[in-house]
Amino acid sequence: MRKTLSMAFIGAVALVFTLTACSKDAEAVEAKIYGTINYKISNDEDTNGNSSMKAENNSSIIGIDASEAISENITGFAKLELGVDTDDTNNNPLDSRLAYAGINMNELGLLSAGRQASPFTTNVSGHTDVFEVYGSNADQTLFARDTNTVAYSNKIGAITFDGLVKIDGSTGKDGIDVQEGTLSFTDGMVKASAGVSNDRVNDINYYGAGVTLDATSKGMPITLGYTYTRKDAATDVNGNEIVASYITGKAKLTGGYGKVEDSTAYYTAGLSYGMTESLSTYVEYQHQDNTGSTLDTDSYSTGLKFSF
Repeated sequence: MRKTLSMAFIGAVALVFTLTACSKDAEAVEAKIYGTINYKISNDEDTNGNSSMKAENNSSIIGIDASEAISENITGFAKLELGVDTDDTNNNPLDSRLAYAGINMNELGLLSAGRQASPFTTNVSGHTDVFEVYGSNADQTLFARDTNTVAYSNKIGAITFDGLVKIDGSTGKDGIDVQEGTLSFTDGMVKASAGVSNDRVNDINYYGAGVTLDATSKGMPITLGYTYTRKDAATDVNGNEIVASYITGKAKLTGGYGKVEDSTAYYTAGLSYGMTESLSTYVEYQHQDNTGSTLDTDSYSTGLKFSF
């Protein structure tokens, strides 16, 4: 069974490369293959005070972006992105992350359908989601990616609107299970986002806002990020995250703090170094400050990441 699945994995990767190569021969279609091999060694504690060390895959991916001009101002596009389990855990080396097709109507915006990323998680929580292993534990979000979705995006000046609906066909209300919308503003060193995610099936709303100050555009080696998110349910949950990074040469030092109101706090630190344009290494640490009698935990990780 393992040999069969391993051959399937090799065949899937070969297929992506073949599609890319073939697309280069077709003048009308543009395609780009991309990916990341990310591997880590971690030592994590549990709330019983026990620690375990493990070498394992850390969200490696492979994907392809494709587009084709329909007319002078209209373009068709598609994305296929797979999670690559380099350890072949549970005999499942490939996992669907993103798979959608769409149409870019220029001034009228982009419309797409398939398995897509959450605008709320990407645009709001993305301001503080900067670590390779830890961080973003206080963020209150519904999902990162999901199926059965239709998305629309449009940009007017410095403001971008991103919307998404999930239409499951079996458990939704009036056919729509989830609806999300965000507004993002970018101007120089400032990027800000705000949005809402509505889980109509379970009657839960998520609200959030975030901001990033990137002083590197002004010649200063510092970036700051902040995110506030709120889960509006029978018992409301508020989360705050803040991160700061200092960049010197090829090295970046990052610190973060996350707090779930009246609950757990997280202290995170990381150092990454770009060995080449594609290869980087990182070391990260996180302390989880639990409430009540639950023991605090400490976690450490180091890894290598190659992006192409």
